[in-house]
Amino acid sequence: MKRVRPFYLILFVMLCASKALAQTVTGTVATGQGPPAVTINPVTNKIYVVNQGTPTSTVTVIDGATNTTATVAAGNNALAVAANPVTNKIYVANQYGSDVTLIDGATNATTTVPAGSNPTAVAVNPVTNKIYVGNYNSSNVTVIDGATNAITTVPAGLSPHAVAVNPVTNHIYVLNRSSNNVTVIDGATNATTTVAAGAIPGI
Repeated sequence: MKRVRPFYLILFVMLCASKALAQTVTGTVATGQGPPAVTINPVTNKIYVVNQGTPTSTVTVIDGATNTTATVAAGNNALAVAANPVTNKIYVANQYGSDVTLIDGATNATTTVPAGSNPTAVAVNPVTNKIYVGNYNSSNVTVIDGATNAITTVPAGLSPHAVAVNPVTNHIYVLNRSSNNVTVIDGATNATTTVAAGAIPGI
């Protein structure tokens, strides 16, 4: 009988193990109407699903350990959500309400923070506890101080559509859909620079 070489035996075991660890659906959790966004707080193991209903949207809060849910009221046409795992605060951008719903992750109590016109994106820097909201119609970014909820407005390009934060460099990147560029915000000073990006067909 031919002897199996150790290398091939190890490879066979690895392939079998990878098949055994393949991703599978473990369950289905009901949410509200038309969910467009989701975020996770890995510290509390809670998942926050935005339900885009009108006139008032909701957020479905899922307990990751049990899959039980709770419903929290948000603003008009909630569209985007981001969590700060350090403060256990969740921020929901309400597109037609021109504001942000702040959810206390410990109690699910809510507070409303004003934003610019048509906020469609939100991102959090957990290191600085600053929240960045892209306001599509007013072409700026609302910066929320997570400690005080005080706001600052930073100019961006036309139609800010997405926001991303690098907590290591404290730089924030805002994709401006209609001006085909990216506004880079220095989180320490709120100074901005512009980087060209590709054009979207028809924009």
